[in-house]
Amino acid sequence: MKKDKEKNKDKNNNKKNNKIFVEFFQLIKSYKKSIIFLFFLIVFLEALRLIGPYILKLIIDELLIFSIDKLNYFFLLILAFFVSLIIISIIDYFKDKKIFDVLLKAEYDLPIKCQKKLLELDLSYHQKEGTGDKITKIERGVFKFIDLLGTIFWELLPVAFQLISTSVILLFIDYRLFIPLLFFSVILTILNIRVNKKVYPTRKQRYKNYEKASGKMVQSIINVGTVQSFCQQERELGEFRSLKKSILDDETKEWSYILRFANLREIIVGLGRITFLTLGIILVAKNQISIGTLVFVITLSEKVFSSISRAYRLYDRFAEGSEGINRLSALLKTESTVENKGKIKLKKTEGEIKFENVGFVYENGDKVLSDFNLHIPSGAMTALVGPSGGGKTTIVRLIFRHFDPVSGRVLLDGYNLKDLELFSFRKFFSIVPQEVDIFNSTIAENISYAKRSATFKEVEAAAKIANAAEFIEKLPDKYNTVVGERGVRLSGGQRQRIGIARAVLADPKVLVFDEATSNLDVESEKLIQEAISKIAKDKTIIVIAHRLSTIKMADKIVVVEGGKAVEEGMHLQLVNKKDGLYRRLINLQSLGEISQD
Repeated sequence: MKKDKEKNKDKNNNKKNNKIFVEFFQLIKSYKKSIIFLFFLIVFLEALRLIGPYILKLIIDELLIFSIDKLNYFFLLILAFFVSLIIISIIDYFKDKKIFDVLLKAEYDLPIKCQKKLLELDLSYHQKEGTGDKITKIERGVFKFIDLLGTIFWELLPVAFQLISTSVILLFIDYRLFIPLLFFSVILTILNIRVNKKVYPTRKQRYKNYEKASGKMVQSIINVGTVQSFCQQERELGEFRSLKKSILDDETKEWSYILRFANLREIIVGLGRITFLTLGIILVAKNQISIGTLVFVITLSEKVFSSISRAYRLYDRFAEGSEGINRLSALLKTESTVENKGKIKLKKTEGEIKFENVGFVYENGDKVLSDFNLHIPSGAMTALVGPSGGGKTTIVRLIFRHFDPVSGRVLLDGYNLKDLELFSFRKFFSIVPQEVDIFNSTIAENISYAKRSATFKEVEAAAKIANAAEFIEKLPDKYNTVVGERGVRLSGGQRQRIGIARAVLADPKVLVFDEATSNLDVESEKLIQEAISKIAKDKTIIVIAHRLSTIKMADKIVVVEGGKAVEEGMHLQLVNKKDGLYRRLINLQSLGEISQD
């Protein structure tokens, strides 16, 4: 039973180890023409390299029966040798130039493909994968891909040609000279496969730890304020050190095993050389081959045995890079769960949204919405309130189609969102979340993010509507102030107002405020409430809040609990409803935050 398990494990490891070749060739499809050209160029170049040793064979054979009459013939051979070197040098230059062109293009293309893929993937993927994990996956994968692509051009193809051409020549000269080459090649192949099977699990774990360590570093830096405030520097450093120690241990274990095999490999190659040389001398002694032929085959055999040694070092490099390339390839093959197959392109929208019998379950099995129905009228303010975890934010994500419902439909102006081209309807939407995403750029660039063509006057006007102009004008560089990563140089209220200004500038038909005032002081909240009032005209406004004072002015309030809309109405209607959830929520507000009149 135990042996069967070990056999199955070996088979799986072997499949995963060999998977690199499939994944690798999938990645190089874009450079197919250049690679085919390089293949034939390298084969031609390596064939030319055989001319030198063959001319040397001819010279030695003629020297053994030297005659002054053949002096011109010797000069011709020497001239041919020199010309072949010049031709090889010229072709070599163009080959290297073409290889660099391919490598540089791949180094340019791959990160862009990865960035495009990450931006296209839905929220569920990004919620599962940490930022550091994704960055490490791309950086290591691209590095290993470029490294192995260069290795194929400069090492693998020349080595493969040398092995094949030399084997054919040896078989043509005397098949007995081919036997040592075949025998020792088989032994080395078996040993190399066993070694890489052995180290694969360690290598896989090492790459996982690379991503974990990168993720830990990113999180520590992003949240450095919290780390320092709670004096957790040693804890963060200790956890990072522990991950790096695991990587070091895995690397030490892996490479010590590979190096032990490398020593054994060199001994076997050395035995192959001795066997080949001994056999060659015996054949010369029996006059079955000439001395020139012996020198020729020895020159070739040295190339072959060097090539064999190089070939298995290359296999080690391929196997070592396999996990990085497999992970990169897996990322590029990842499909978004939200498919953009809609054919209808909206030219305009009224902003009327309906949920019809919608059900939604997250990948972890959490059931959020069940047979949910909701009508958000066009051009009005609809507020979603209710206990935490009731499904309010999920509703917004379904409206933006960051997720698709597992049952039912979400409609915009009567169209199922799945039937609409994704970007054609999202351009009419904007959102101001609880934590506004601020880029490490100027205030003007952050506000104009949704509309890159915006003029400075438009940016200023948006800032005024959002009540952001006042604090911006007080900054030393005003709209050219660089706000730092995630807007660390701004207060929470200032970040929210920048977010509102960004949404205003986008001029959406549907505007969502998702807990936009929940973490703000009273003054900041008031400024944002004023900003909402300014921009509410002719727009569909959706407000999610725990602080009920924010949504008191809504045209319609929907109370969401347990994935269902349990109450609907205006503030005065709901507040006077005995035993209603909305009324209970108001009673929980300290100091009567919302008046009941």
